[in-house]
Amino acid sequence: MHVAREKKRLNLATKFNFLTIGVILVTAVGISIFLIRAQISHSYRNLLNHGMSVAAMMSQNSEYGIYTEDKDAIRQIVKSLAVDADVAYVCLYKNKRKLICESFQSEIKTPSLHHYKKSYRSLQMLHEEFVNKKDGLRYIDIVAPVASAIDSDSPEILGDDNGTTRQKIIGYVQLGLTKDGLRKRIRQIIVSTGYFTIICVVVGIAVTLFLTRRITLPIRDLNIATQKISEGILEQHIRITSHDEIADLAQAFNHMLGRLRDYRNQAEERTGQLVLANQKMALEIAERKRVERALEQKTKELSRSNSELEQFAYIVSHDLQEPLRKVLAFGDRLLDKCGETISSEGKEYIIRMQNASQRMKTLITDLLVFSRLRTKAQPFTQVDLTQVAREVLSDLEIKIEQTGGTVKLGDLPIIDADPLQMRQLFQNLIGNALKFQRKGGSPVVDIRACMLDDQENGSDGNAHRPVCQITFEDNGIGFNEKYADRIFGVFQRLHGRDEYEGTGIGLSICKKIAERHDGKIKAKSAPGKGATFIITLPMKQSKGGNYE
Repeated sequence: MHVAREKKRLNLATKFNFLTIGVILVTAVGISIFLIRAQISHSYRNLLNHGMSVAAMMSQNSEYGIYTEDKDAIRQIVKSLAVDADVAYVCLYKNKRKLICESFQSEIKTPSLHHYKKSYRSLQMLHEEFVNKKDGLRYIDIVAPVASAIDSDSPEILGDDNGTTRQKIIGYVQLGLTKDGLRKRIRQIIVSTGYFTIICVVVGIAVTLFLTRRITLPIRDLNIATQKISEGILEQHIRITSHDEIADLAQAFNHMLGRLRDYRNQAEERTGQLVLANQKMALEIAERKRVERALEQKTKELSRSNSELEQFAYIVSHDLQEPLRKVLAFGDRLLDKCGETISSEGKEYIIRMQNASQRMKTLITDLLVFSRLRTKAQPFTQVDLTQVAREVLSDLEIKIEQTGGTVKLGDLPIIDADPLQMRQLFQNLIGNALKFQRKGGSPVVDIRACMLDDQENGSDGNAHRPVCQITFEDNGIGFNEKYADRIFGVFQRLHGRDEYEGTGIGLSICKKIAERHDGKIKAKSAPGKGATFIITLPMKQSKGGNYE
């Protein structure tokens, strides 16, 4: 069986040592490199300044010898530089012609004056480094002009145009410096700096180890005490031996241990109380679940009862129409065949019987419509409400002409809805507006719509859904607004049957249609000032239960 190897664990002291030693090493190396580079740069500048000083001295001392081409005098000046270990070669030129060239080291090929990128025909000294092809070493080549102070109009004369004394370059001193001495000095600098760095690193590491032990020893004691506390042993006490932040930590730790012991005692006391409370809560939860199951069962029974009641209303209403049709048919036949033998009082009874039967038929028809709103509902589709309103107005054309009414139809949106129920909704509301009118007046019905952002959750839980608000406004008799909720109840009427016909189910059907579409309907009115019905319907229906 493969056993996973446990990763090696580094303690805090080791990590602190590694970090501190690493910082010491990096710092020491960085400082050493900086010092070495500074010393090398300083030594290089000293060598270059020494060479330029020697070249300037040679330029002054050899002016007369170059001018007179006295090679013996020039050779004496050159030999005087043989004792200088930094000088590799010396060459003297008169104009462009080499007079003498002395090399103090073998296998050195002196560079020509033409290899300088800057013009050497000036009073400035020039210097460049080059690699000798024979030995592969680098040398510093310095060129110093030799000028003579004379009065002349020659074009090679240099000087101030306003003065009378001018200088003419009569030759050059070419001096070569070897870097052997510089390399020896660099090696000495590296060795001495290395020794110094090693000493500093060793001292730093020793101090680090000492301080790490002093710092981490109290932390180790805290760690041991913490492990024992994790095992449940709270009878611990940290000994305080210093006067720093770690001592503050140890004191706070001891205080925490005391409070933990107090909390443990309190917890043990309350554990028994919690056990009793949990037992009591378990009994309450069991009782609540029993009540919830009973409530769920009652809800299912109520839903089934409502469904059966709707089905019963539909069946009863449907079956009641057959005897009513026979009553109406036999009443018509009785008037047709026996009308002459029946007295006028008998005819009045028959007519009253037929009117009552007709009202009952209308009532049964409305009940059938009310019960079919869910049992015989159609799926939601895209419905053009403008087209629905025009079809309803076409069906009510005769009634509009009889009442002398006017219907103003605005732009209505296209929504997800049951087309037949939308038609029924419009027909009920427009029919009521034409029916409940003041005597001697002509009904005016205004139908309009606007778009809103619903701030309340619908059945789909969407708190911000686009809805349309459809308003039916008329100039009829109106009603007291305290009955605004009552008029939507089944068989609720505010006027007698003799004043206005109807069964009192029309607005109940409208409310049920609006609720089935996850919408709302409300009414505003005042006696003698007409009525306004406002229906709010969502533009889009959810893909859940509303799509039947």
